[in-house]
Amino acid sequence: MSIDMRLSSFRVWSVVAATAAVLAGCRYDPVQAEKIRALPLEDAQGPRPEHRAGQPCVDCHSTYEGASPQLAIGGTVYWQTGKGYLNGLKGIFVTIKDSAGATYKSCTNSAGNFYITKADLQGIDDFAFPLTVSVAGVKMNSLIGRDRSCAGCHKLASVDRIDIDPNVDPSTGRARDSAGAIIIDPNYISLLEKCGPVEEPTSSSAGGGGAGGATGASSVASGAGGAGGVASTGSSASSASSTAMGAGGASSASGAGGNL
Repeated sequence: MSIDMRLSSFRVWSVVAATAAVLAGCRYDPVQAEKIRALPLEDAQGPRPEHRAGQPCVDCHSTYEGASPQLAIGGTVYWQTGKGYLNGLKGIFVTIKDSAGATYKSCTNSAGNFYITKADLQGIDDFAFPLTVSVAGVKMNSLIGRDRSCAGCHKLASVDRIDIDPNVDPSTGRARDSAGAIIIDPNYISLLEKCGPVEEPTSSSAGGGGAGGATGASSVASGAGGAGGVASTGSSASSASSTAMGAGGASSASGAGGNL
């Protein structure tokens, strides 16, 4: 091989290596990386469907971070005790409808967690946004336009948030920047909206709460977890779960059944 040919080959491989390095660097998202870094440490029981309730599940369960399963959307539902504490609400349907007419249902687990995995979408790459959501029959007024993690808008109380805005509700997290936790009153749930035994609301089972960050049966509202997909109908529909606030901000729906 001549010197010219060797030099030409070297230049080609140099370009390939440089391109690969650039593409690898482009995958790094400093905003997303900081959101993941700021999450609390995993608890002693480790990853499971009930873990990290109340945290933005899709920050990690995504193509960026690579946690399995990859989620299309996820959240957590709570009930509130008479003293204002939040507990995860088990055994209710969360229903999500996309703009193409597909409907997905899922059942909340013991932490109140629910989700739709990308695999649950069966043959389609993604939802047709925007999405409409109801929890135990209570419909959320606003549409989900972008945020796949319910906790992105349904934020719980925390010391950091209260330091910035003293008007943050220390029990629900409700404030100007958030509709607060997704709360359903267990006493107003139709049998059609139950997918298993709904845990009886008793003050003795109440979780933590207050300004340190309201916690429920497992943690706080929207982590990665669900009790498994239930039936779905409509175009390209399958099983799964969800409920969230979307990019639209802190608008909410409330009524006898709860607060969304």
